[in-house]
Amino acid sequence: MKKKNIRQSILWMIGIVLLALISSKYFFRIDLTAEKRYTLSAETKQILRQLDAPIHLNVYLEGDLPAGFRKLRTGISEKLDDFKGYAGKRLTFHFLDPAEDVKKREREQFYAELNDIGLHDVTVNKKNKDGSLSQQKVFPGAVITYKDRMAAVNLLSNNRIQQADMVLNASLEALEYELIRTIHALSADSVGKVTFLTGQGEASRAEAYDLGKEFANFYDVDIKAINGQLNALDSYKAVIIAKPTEPFSEKDKYVIDRYIMRGGKLMWLLDAVNANTDSLYSMGFTFALTSDLNLDDQLFTYGVRVNPHLVQDVVNNPIIVTVANGNSQPAPAPWLYHPLVQPSQENMITRNLNPVWLRYASDIDTVGGSESGIRKTALLQTSPFTNLKATPAMIRLDEVGKPIDRQYFNKSKLMTAVLLEGKFPSVFRSRNAKNLFPDITEPQRSLSEETKMIVVSDGDIAVNDVRNTPQGVVPANPLGYDRFSRQTFGNKDFLVNALNYLTDDAGLMKLRNREFQLRLLDKQKVNDELPKWQIINLLLPVLLWIAGGITYGMWRKRKYGRIKG
Repeated sequence: MKKKNIRQSILWMIGIVLLALISSKYFFRIDLTAEKRYTLSAETKQILRQLDAPIHLNVYLEGDLPAGFRKLRTGISEKLDDFKGYAGKRLTFHFLDPAEDVKKREREQFYAELNDIGLHDVTVNKKNKDGSLSQQKVFPGAVITYKDRMAAVNLLSNNRIQQADMVLNASLEALEYELIRTIHALSADSVGKVTFLTGQGEASRAEAYDLGKEFANFYDVDIKAINGQLNALDSYKAVIIAKPTEPFSEKDKYVIDRYIMRGGKLMWLLDAVNANTDSLYSMGFTFALTSDLNLDDQLFTYGVRVNPHLVQDVVNNPIIVTVANGNSQPAPAPWLYHPLVQPSQENMITRNLNPVWLRYASDIDTVGGSESGIRKTALLQTSPFTNLKATPAMIRLDEVGKPIDRQYFNKSKLMTAVLLEGKFPSVFRSRNAKNLFPDITEPQRSLSEETKMIVVSDGDIAVNDVRNTPQGVVPANPLGYDRFSRQTFGNKDFLVNALNYLTDDAGLMKLRNREFQLRLLDKQKVNDELPKWQIINLLLPVLLWIAGGITYGMWRKRKYGRIKG
């Protein structure tokens, strides 16, 4: 009997040692959650396995943090542990406290450096030991270093219309996507080239500076004029047409159409109506005039029409005007022409984004039935209380004082951005390209390869504030930031997601569709049943322990009593 027990013990020890050796060599995890929140995608695993050099993450979530940020820190730590399972020793990470052991001046300088590289801070109220409140800056993000490259990634969802627990849940949902897309961009042997089109009075370099800077984290960003060159766009993964003000020539339209026929991706950010805000402030009024970009036929062929209307929306971003209140102090006032449009929560591009701030936008219609084969998805929409103003029209500054009549705003959820996917017919399919390019020899296509494009009815969505200096016009604020309300809207996140979707060769964008069910406790029920569960938690373990002891004693007495008899 004794030898048998010894033999079993030895076998158990050998089994445990073998299991430890196998588990140390082969990483595996059994995910029992319904939404598979601890399971990495196949794309993520492949990217991590293919790392050919060490990659390091400094995560600035350490120290005395509020409860929500501690939960986010735990989620980040667990996700990075999962990453290490596939990247091995090539991936390392540390959690750091940016405020630890530094003087105030040095701390503020370090905070500024983190902001400069793209890591955004969040100011939270902190309760001190004496019961007083103080403000604390938290940097919920990481700086990732790979070889000689570095990038910042912000890991807290910035949706100001959601409750705190929903924002935290959205941040946890997006962790894998935010981390792996940055790792992929840093570790890729080559990055795709994208270009901002120029030559038709598009947004200036200073106006598009912040968006271009953000794109540069993932792409090689260029500025290109077509100038009638047939192959001008051939080398680009995507083309951004941001706020053109002058008509496109037929030659340039053919070059764009040819690019689309070959599977090129486009982002159209267009003003169907021009309105001058400077004259509004200087003279008290401005005229809204229809833009002539010579693109209507081309967009109509692709399945969309940007209407020459002005959107007026009850949900809007105010402007600052001088109010005659005795002191003539500048004050914010609702401005119907600056709608805050709502991102669709059903699409991976726009899910969990802040409202997007548009200025003098128009509505979009889709044209052509389902037989066209082009799939059309609304990305941004106005509120349920919207009106359309026909152009040309006069816009007066004194409109800010007029009461809002809800009956006047009788239109609902008008589309201001749309995603088009499929095979697009050529706008030149019934025309001979030799009339434009006499030396052309390549066959003329009438239907494109499978591709996609995004159309937005406001060019200002991509424009950051600028200011005049002795050195010229320079950027003044980040894209989507309103200096009056000090709020950051979802403009930049929307455009970055849109471009990533258009060029997503690695299939990472689908990770933005991950959804973790938020399982919240019923607070009222918790309060009502608190004493009962406290008693159960205190007494039940003790009673189980006593019952187990009694049962074990009775079993021993019966077993060994029988042997003696």
